[in-house]
Amino acid sequence: MFNSNIKISLRTKLMLMSISVLIIPYIGFDYIRQTETYLRSTLESTLTNVSYVVASALNNKPRLFSTSFSEERNVLYVHELNNVIQIDGYTVDWKSYVDWSEIYPSISLANKDNFRLIISKDNDYYYVLLQAEDNELIFSTRSRNGKINGDHFVFVYRDRFRRLHKNYLTPIALGSIRPFYYKETSDEYGVQVRTKKILTNISSYIQKTEKGFNLEVKIPKYLIGENLGFVFNDIDNENHNLKSNVISTFGIEPNKLISSSKEIEDIISKHSGNEGRRIWVLDKMGQVLASSGSLKQKFEKNVFNIFYTYLLPPAFDQFQDDLAGASKLKGDEVMSALSGETTTKWRSSPDEKAVIVSAATPIFFDNQIVGVVVVEETTNNIQLMQRQVLSGIFNKTLLILICIVFLLLLFASRLSSRLIKLNRDATGAIDEYGKVQGEFIASNSSDEIGELSRSFSSMLERLDQYHVYLEGMASRLSHELTTPMAIVKSSLDRLQHEKNELDKQEALNAAETGLERLQNLLTRLSEAARVEQALQESEKQKTNLNNFLKQCVDGYRYAYPKNLFELDIPDVQISTEINPDLFYQMLDKLIGNAVDFSYPDKNICIKLITTSNKIIIQVINYGPHLSQDMTDELFNSMVSLRDKRTDAGPHLGLGLFIARLIAEFHGGVISADNLIDTEGVCFSISL
Repeated sequence: MFNSNIKISLRTKLMLMSISVLIIPYIGFDYIRQTETYLRSTLESTLTNVSYVVASALNNKPRLFSTSFSEERNVLYVHELNNVIQIDGYTVDWKSYVDWSEIYPSISLANKDNFRLIISKDNDYYYVLLQAEDNELIFSTRSRNGKINGDHFVFVYRDRFRRLHKNYLTPIALGSIRPFYYKETSDEYGVQVRTKKILTNISSYIQKTEKGFNLEVKIPKYLIGENLGFVFNDIDNENHNLKSNVISTFGIEPNKLISSSKEIEDIISKHSGNEGRRIWVLDKMGQVLASSGSLKQKFEKNVFNIFYTYLLPPAFDQFQDDLAGASKLKGDEVMSALSGETTTKWRSSPDEKAVIVSAATPIFFDNQIVGVVVVEETTNNIQLMQRQVLSGIFNKTLLILICIVFLLLLFASRLSSRLIKLNRDATGAIDEYGKVQGEFIASNSSDEIGELSRSFSSMLERLDQYHVYLEGMASRLSHELTTPMAIVKSSLDRLQHEKNELDKQEALNAAETGLERLQNLLTRLSEAARVEQALQESEKQKTNLNNFLKQCVDGYRYAYPKNLFELDIPDVQISTEINPDLFYQMLDKLIGNAVDFSYPDKNICIKLITTSNKIIIQVINYGPHLSQDMTDELFNSMVSLRDKRTDAGPHLGLGLFIARLIAEFHGGVISADNLIDTEGVCFSISL
């Protein structure tokens, strides 16, 4: 059984509640696991939105997609160089580009020879790698007619003035090759003579491989305009008969060179600032026009990462990126975007250390698709976010727990001291006889304890006022009883000595007047109690205030024939729930007060006003102003402004107090304000 005598302090209860903070790590871990699906969906949605934004920035800009307006595939992509290329015939320097080389096969079905081509550039040179698959490398030898009789490459280009040039790479042995071109001239007889000219500004090198040979070429950029193409003349030795097989990268016109567009990169770089995000812009053929960002990102080193690996799926900051440095993309999402549909795709990296999500959106010009935006990001961001959140939860929960316990101790101590002080002050403010003694200083705090302190202060103030009222009631009643009792006593004395019947009758009349005053006094003393009892028992009914006030004013004109009454009501009929008898009694108190304080030649105005959410009844009398210190006290019990007794009988200050009780019973507020423009007072009842 629980011992109800056990006392648990507020400080102990708050400390016990603070232990519940320890559940935060568990809730956080469970929430992280449950929200992974939501985070994946959010990631996919985010990438789709980014692709829309980037595509919108590129829409209707045809100059950026000039290659997309032709169905020809007569283009060569030039990669941006990110490492030094040594012209030595080996492919080690080309490791990051080789996977994206284009294959150009032989047109002849009988010949399976082909070559791969990859081009890169820096600020001054084009670097070319040609990987030929050839069953036999035939070197050129000197011939009497000057014809090339071995395997050789021809690179054809147009310079910046659109002039066509042909340069030849004819290996005579493994190693360095001296490129040359033929210069056509006429001799003195007008015969065309072709002269061989060696090129010293172009370097090339050939090395043999298992399947053929590698050829590296370094060409100055100032030589090449916008077009460059390569032709491989494959010479096969069949039964000692040399037979040529031509493999070319172009048809009639040399290939158009395209590379990453600086202008497009400037546009998309604004949206690829997030670490681990990459954006591609492709032309209509899937050729890369620009890319920005990287899928790789560095994880913050944290000693808790090993622990998190057991709780969450592993995340790797190093993984194999199969599209790094790509010159062309052909994924399903790209194909869907080229058909006009925005699509997302999930795939794993080749080493399965990362999951990559991509979103592709078409780019339009004049309602035609001219390109595609592809935005990629790995789920490593989600894993990193999970680790960061989990790390934050575990690392901060202990600190939060310590801070909360410390703050709760301070709060409990402060709360306890304030409650103890409030209890001491409230207890000491009243003596053993229930009389207020001393001064209770209310708190200025805006919280509940401050509100309770102010309530105690207000309660004690009202209690003190009530004691003052009780103490003053004896003198007020004594003052009010003196005159009628004196009249009765003097009248009785006269009756004992008067022998004249007329004088005796006069003395009796005077005694009756005194008794009537005493009866009035008793009636008014009990009126407030009767009103409070009537408020508990009375019921409200729907009443038309327009007609009700007309009837009331007609009665007042009959009851006070010496006063003028003015009624101001709107044309719209206003009805509300009231108790007519009590309402009439309230108006009677206000009208009686107005009659007593109104100038004789002035009207007493009764107004009915409506607003959007209020009904206001005003009783206005033109007479002396109220003193400023009485506007708030006027509706309290036993408060009267009359300086002298009138023929109407004693005035105990209960009339307006009763009016306030009736107004509050009807859910209203009664107030009194001095008129601004003239002398007078306006009593308002707001319902």
